[in-house]
Amino acid sequence: MADYLAINWDKSKLTGVEAHVGVASVSIKRTFEITWPEQHRPAQDPVSAGSWLKNELHRLGVSAKQVLISFPRHESTVRLIEIPDVPLDEIPEIVRFQTATKSSVPLGQLMLDYLLMPVQDGKTTRDVLVVSIGKDLHDKALKTFQSMGLEVASTGLSSISTAEWVAHTTTGDLESPTLILNPTDGYLEMSLIQSRRLLFTNSVPVSVADGTVSNQTIQTELKRFLMARSAQLAGQGISSISLIGDESQQQSLIQDLQEQYQCPVEVLNPLASVSTAETSLVPGTVAGPLGLVSARQHKRLETVDFLHPHKAEEKPDRRKLQIALGVGGLALIVLTALFLTHQRVTELEEEIAGRQKVQRDLDELLKRGLPTLESVAVIEEWEKSNSPTLKVFQELERVLPGTDRIYLSELSVSRSSGQSLSRLRTTGNAKDDLDVRDLNQQLSYNNYRVHPKRSNNLTSDTEYPVPFEIDAERLPPQEAPTTKSATETKK
Repeated sequence: MADYLAINWDKSKLTGVEAHVGVASVSIKRTFEITWPEQHRPAQDPVSAGSWLKNELHRLGVSAKQVLISFPRHESTVRLIEIPDVPLDEIPEIVRFQTATKSSVPLGQLMLDYLLMPVQDGKTTRDVLVVSIGKDLHDKALKTFQSMGLEVASTGLSSISTAEWVAHTTTGDLESPTLILNPTDGYLEMSLIQSRRLLFTNSVPVSVADGTVSNQTIQTELKRFLMARSAQLAGQGISSISLIGDESQQQSLIQDLQEQYQCPVEVLNPLASVSTAETSLVPGTVAGPLGLVSARQHKRLETVDFLHPHKAEEKPDRRKLQIALGVGGLALIVLTALFLTHQRVTELEEEIAGRQKVQRDLDELLKRGLPTLESVAVIEEWEKSNSPTLKVFQELERVLPGTDRIYLSELSVSRSSGQSLSRLRTTGNAKDDLDVRDLNQQLSYNNYRVHPKRSNNLTSDTEYPVPFEIDAERLPPQEAPTTKSATETKK
């Protein structure tokens, strides 16, 4: 991803690492320690210090262009304040107001950021860990590197950056109360972590003899620190201790801590995994820079960044936007009205054209149907004439009622004087023999004598498989029987 120069900033010297941060891992290229000369200290002239430092980094072969700065814990102020449980966008302003009431230094002279603690059940307030450093110290560090043409990507606090490195390195889960002890040059940094959150951090000056801090001094300062944090621990004991340093030089301290707190003590050496580490480096001064580059690869704890602190979301001026939206809305209404009007006119024109086409089609249909109308008129006139042929068809309609069970393929009729029908012969097909029998019976009911005849119809029809032929003769009408008179009956 990128190369970074991570620095532990101090007024007298710089301790740092150059690292490549990849997607899955962090590789350390080199570590170094540079002591400021008296004539080139950033406190007096950041530009001159930057020019001198540029030559030193070039001599060491450092090529990274982005810088991460970790300021010492003893150069900062850390306060745990209580604020109302308000929406997140209101918290930055409330934190600045609360800090201003407690700080002896004006906020304009401070760089400020905070860590927000979770809301506790049943409380209407929440705790905030406010971290600040002097703006002058911060600005001179930035000017030193900016004068070298380097970009400062973030600035943090050494003890918080060390906690981030521990979160990447420790075998513990940092859920239960965990204490981090980091002896650095002349100071002892102590941090308390629970539920993967930094509860508090402190730094106290300690005397160093033969490069180490006495066990008694560490035990004393540790008791004071934990006593001050007893309210946050709420009666819980320390579950584990992470000690920064060389394990071979910390055996007696490890034993004392285990006996005192009855918990495991894990020794973490920042120089153990660095192949290019200088033997003169103090392990505790390298932990902060390693935490800075580790956070670039994957952040495991919430940290502070003085260069990019928490801020309330800026509310944009919406007046111009509202005016623009109003004008745009009006224009949209006008355009919409014009579009709808044009669309309606187009629809009406299409409707007129459609109706004109329908009219032309109807005229053409009437023209084509004129012969049919004339034929209908002829048929109507023929029906009214009461012709003998019409009487024949009327008689057939009574004798042969319509049905979908049979159909006739041939029909011939004979008529005699005084009768519409005298004889009919027909061939056809039926769906079943019963249909033919019903037809013969129907003719008998209508005063016809049916002459049995074998069908010679050779027509094959799968839906009407029974061929038939009928020869029927019309009988003379039967005379009505006479009834005897009442007188003859009495005789």
